[in-house]
Amino acid sequence: MRAVVALACVASLAHAETRPHYGGTVEASLLGAPVSLDPVAVASHSELTVTQLVFDNLYRLDARGLPQPHLAEGTPVLDGPQTTVTIAVRRGVALHDGSILSPLDVAASLERARKGAARLRLAPIASVRAIGDAVELTLRAPTPELATLLALPQAAITKQGKPPGERPVGSGPFAFEALDRARHRLTLRAFDLHFAGRPYLDRLTLHWFDTPDGEVRQFETGNVHISARGVAAFAGAQPKFRAAEVVAPPAILVYVGFGRAHADVLGDRAFRRALDHALVRDSLMPITSGEQLELAREPVPMQAGGVALSPAGRAGDLAAAQAALGEAATRVRSLAAGQRSKLKLEVLVEDTRPDDREFAGRVVRALQKLGIAAAIGVVPAATHRDRIARGTTDLYIGQLASPISNAQLWWSAAFASGSDDFAATHAYDPKALRKAFAERLPILPLVFRGIRLSHRTDVRGLVFDASARPCFAEAFMFGAPVSSRGKP
Repeated sequence: MRAVVALACVASLAHAETRPHYGGTVEASLLGAPVSLDPVAVASHSELTVTQLVFDNLYRLDARGLPQPHLAEGTPVLDGPQTTVTIAVRRGVALHDGSILSPLDVAASLERARKGAARLRLAPIASVRAIGDAVELTLRAPTPELATLLALPQAAITKQGKPPGERPVGSGPFAFEALDRARHRLTLRAFDLHFAGRPYLDRLTLHWFDTPDGEVRQFETGNVHISARGVAAFAGAQPKFRAAEVVAPPAILVYVGFGRAHADVLGDRAFRRALDHALVRDSLMPITSGEQLELAREPVPMQAGGVALSPAGRAGDLAAAQAALGEAATRVRSLAAGQRSKLKLEVLVEDTRPDDREFAGRVVRALQKLGIAAAIGVVPAATHRDRIARGTTDLYIGQLASPISNAQLWWSAAFASGSDDFAATHAYDPKALRKAFAERLPILPLVFRGIRLSHRTDVRGLVFDASARPCFAEAFMFGAPVSSRGKP
């Protein structure tokens, strides 16, 4: 097999190939269940993947992570003090239901995003309104990376700016066809009128699995064209059809988040620091399917200027952990030496991300070193999301994806995931962000991971964007599948 690393949604064909053909259906996998199809609410990698297929943004990021006009006609036009911005909206863009996208749709979408779940990510935007064939944004302060913010999945455009529900209407390259949550699959069809060009595939069916080997078994038997968890369920086994690989950059952050079930414990910064020190991040390396991993204690990958962990940082520091726990115990009675044995915490994971159970297991071990009992709770993805939102869990394993080279977006996403508004007012002050993160620890980063997609060799054109999202709109079928034994 040949591994390829790609960072943009631009497929490069080998010299021996002819032009891609239109047609065909591909069965692929997601890294978990998409709980929401609403761009404003997306959080997991699977939801981010679906969002880029169904919806469009004013801007999209190129291979270098730089914003390029998409639904926008050009770059933002600033006034003198640079706090009022006008963006012309492309005319004649068709939505999946046959209606035409207008600046009113754009303004309503951005207004809903900045007031709702994405408010901390889009904090620099004070208001949005439609004016003629454009939208006007009022900013709280000059925002150099405005176009980049408008390229975030949470800023995607929906019809009339409304929540799309379970049958979303967007303007993206694929239109919604069917969602079967019981059978764990989402089916999309090519949108012939997509303004940037029809995708090559006729249909794309995306699956998710709630067993560690379910996805691999389906790929092994040839029932799924693309697998994100390897090519064989058992050592020495081979898939039915010959496979190749494409590897994403490590742009998915796996982290420990904090709920409010034991608010006094979980909200104490010294307790969070104790858990951070007690975690042996070196033990995380064997988890996942052999893709790229970067161990992390800060929410910025090395490609964006993050710092690689030292051997000491990878090994954990139990003495420092116990000292921090002692500090927390002076404020939190249940953490005192005589009370700690009565405390039991839960680490929540969702059932369609099997790797997260192993990450949670390492968190449980770290807590046990501190004399705190803990157990893993495995729940459906929707329950996982709901309990986090309501604060009815202790700890949980979460997931973030952002453009690999943009440090400011990583800091913003990390603070926002911990419901901390610090980054909203210090977005362009790296020193202040780093210091505040170390003091507050809104989340505990564990690893940055990529994805290793295994795919049948008759599926071509697979690449990733800068957020490690597979660009299924660029994929196409070419030729016939070849048996692992070398026969078509």
